[in-house]
Amino acid sequence: MNPEKVKQKEAKQLSRLNKAKAKGTYSGYFFVLLCLIAIVNILDEVTSNLTVTVQSSFVTEFFVNNPFLGKYYTFQEGLALHSTIGVVTYVFGIITPFYKALADKWGRKPLFVLSTLGMAAGLLIIHFSTSYIMFLAGFAVISFFMGHDIQIIYILEEAPDRHRAKIYSFLKSFGILGVILIPTLRDLLMGDDATRWREIFLVPAVIGFTAVLLVILFAKDTKVFINERTTYLSRPFEERQAEKELKKKQKEAQRNQSGVFNGVKYIFANKDTKSLIISHIIFDSAMPAIALYFESAMHKVGMSTSDITKALFMVPVIYAAITFLSGFIADKFGRKATVTGFSVTCIVGYSLFVAGILLGWNPYLIGSFAGLYQGSYWIGRDYMNVMMTEKVPTDIRASVVGAEGLLVIIGLAVGYLCAVVGMIKFPIWWVCLTISVVAVGIAVIMFTAKVKETKGVNLDTID
Repeated sequence: MNPEKVKQKEAKQLSRLNKAKAKGTYSGYFFVLLCLIAIVNILDEVTSNLTVTVQSSFVTEFFVNNPFLGKYYTFQEGLALHSTIGVVTYVFGIITPFYKALADKWGRKPLFVLSTLGMAAGLLIIHFSTSYIMFLAGFAVISFFMGHDIQIIYILEEAPDRHRAKIYSFLKSFGILGVILIPTLRDLLMGDDATRWREIFLVPAVIGFTAVLLVILFAKDTKVFINERTTYLSRPFEERQAEKELKKKQKEAQRNQSGVFNGVKYIFANKDTKSLIISHIIFDSAMPAIALYFESAMHKVGMSTSDITKALFMVPVIYAAITFLSGFIADKFGRKATVTGFSVTCIVGYSLFVAGILLGWNPYLIGSFAGLYQGSYWIGRDYMNVMMTEKVPTDIRASVVGAEGLLVIIGLAVGYLCAVVGMIKFPIWWVCLTISVVAVGIAVIMFTAKVKETKGVNLDTID
């Protein structure tokens, strides 16, 4: 790009950021920000879980009750085919980290708005879908925008250091508890009629569009980003360019040049962050088995639509409770103890869930074990993300988060492939349990042995 055009753009951004810095925040802003983050967290969690909780319904409609490409399928054949085709939508996940990295240049707020808008749009497309192709289009939009984690960066950069994990866990647990909206909508709109699955997508879509408007009106960029970016842009353009060229020649990590590839370089240049990302990649290979097939597993063993709904009521309750508890554990005993402890409860919880569905236990008890293993897994994964953000400087933090999201796709792809191949020959619950126990077990052993603690770190002083 022409240097003069770059200078003009940077001058405009510097002027805007200086005005925002001088203006400051209004009274009660932090509370308002927490409320906005809580609403978006609810949308994020609902969006992440919604298609999974009606998986048996749309697989039955698109593959079992109606021919797809001229052929009828059994349920597990249809599920395997959907999982295979669904890989195409996850290709967008490769692009997502580059999109996230823009937060280091544009700011946190623009990405916060765009990501929330994208989730709402994807939900609306699925609500109006009349074919499997249209359903996939909506699912692709959701896959790109959900889990953008900008709200996590907001929390970590705005919250006081010693209360960071508690505030994070409170907002996270509040968002998870909001997932109770899914079984509520299933109960009100579906009942025992699985064919009405599309109807439950409209309400969260409306919530999403409302949240976009509220974020535009009331949210501001983080103080940490404004301070770092204004300091960087205040330096002469030529000086910054000369510094970048010098660092290229010296093959040093380029802290002041954001971008996903710089984030990848930064991660692998340090032994500690390298160990963390390898553990995270292995941990993420369990994600498909953990998150995608539990509703189908309950359906496959013969649980009714209403009993599955009963089980789904308990998932967010248990998940939210242990997530809230995790913040106090993380601030008291450290991030490492949190990841290690909840990885163990994930394995135990999944084993009890599988035993429950096979032995015909009470659906509320089955749902409780589902909430335990899913909540434990996501807590472990979330605190791996938190530790990565607490190990890197502000001016490359969003880029590293984006790079982390790109790298863990390796594990996700391996786990997804194992699940799809496995379910063709073996019961879905057995395949998922095996993958989860192996991946989580190996990852947590390496993590505990190799990765350093980050409890209490000051994000402003990381070099």
